[in-house]
Amino acid sequence: MKSTLSRRSLTSLCVCLPALMLLQSCSLMSRVPGMDRLAGEEGMFRDRKGEYLEATTIERTRIPDGLDSFVIDDLLYIPDVPGSADQALLDAPRPRPLEGSSDREVVIQRMDERSWIVVDVSPSQVWPRIRDYWRSRQIEIAAENPTAGVMETAWFVREGNVLTRDRVRVMVETGFQDDSSEITLLQMSQPQATPAFDQAPWPASSQEGEVENALVADLSSYLADVADLYTASSVSLLAGSISGTGKAALETGSNGMLLRLMAPYERSWAAVGRALLRADVPVDDQNVTSGVYEVTYVPGSEDDDELEEPGFFKRVFTLNGLFSSNENREPVPLKVQLQRSANGIEVRVEPTAGGPQSQDAAERLLQLIRNTIA
Repeated sequence: MKSTLSRRSLTSLCVCLPALMLLQSCSLMSRVPGMDRLAGEEGMFRDRKGEYLEATTIERTRIPDGLDSFVIDDLLYIPDVPGSADQALLDAPRPRPLEGSSDREVVIQRMDERSWIVVDVSPSQVWPRIRDYWRSRQIEIAAENPTAGVMETAWFVREGNVLTRDRVRVMVETGFQDDSSEITLLQMSQPQATPAFDQAPWPASSQEGEVENALVADLSSYLADVADLYTASSVSLLAGSISGTGKAALETGSNGMLLRLMAPYERSWAAVGRALLRADVPVDDQNVTSGVYEVTYVPGSEDDDELEEPGFFKRVFTLNGLFSSNENREPVPLKVQLQRSANGIEVRVEPTAGGPQSQDAAERLLQLIRNTIA
């Protein structure tokens, strides 16, 4: 009998002790004799929820002279709390969550003999990366104006070139989409046999197109390699004065919905054509002089990727006629019209056949162009 009680007592002790430790935040814990050493103010399992109020700020990491520091940054940002100052004191700000691998896109676009780089980050984010590019190539930056989006290199000699020296002007501006950037390079050269003339005027276009194209390709490759650093790295506060609002905006006028592009006509024409190509909208005919794309658009076709493999119930209901099938979508002929105006280029989509379906398809296509133009 004594042995049985002893085993029961031992079992109860083994069960109760962990339970008491799990209740260390409860006020009853402090009343258990001896448990204040575990759950008390100095105990191992003390309540730590208020310790952040006593946290202190440590000195920022110092980078030795001559080394790059752009990859060292604060990963946990404390965002601004909207509302009054009193409300900000009531609600503790929370850090922004860490972001995963970036999906930033860097592409080269060409039109006629011109080429430029499109990056889907704001000018303030891409500006430090461009500076890092020139430093990595050991090319000095002679002048820069982040507010205007202009950076100029000093004269440099390309590897293997024994005749001329070059310098480059970099121009950064906002792209069609919000928080995107367009980077254009302007190149000029001088004979090495003559003294370098820093005040030489810049030409209207690059003097050597092949050199410009090679630099555009090299810079775009570098920006693509460091794309994962955009979201976590520092930004240029001065370049942040360049508007992050894209150069494409939907508006509703007296004649219906239109897409306004703040770009030259040739640039806008090419951008709309690329947007139709990316959206898989077939172009039946086009006339750059009159500014018309004649297309055949299937409303809702942009959602096909999400509807390619419907679930079991969706397939059953579609077969029984309860849901309309994607295969029953009727193609709609539309006309995409570009017109010059005092405030940029106006893009309208007009149905070439009547009916409410055509008008709805025209508005959907215009929104699709707005979302894919670059």
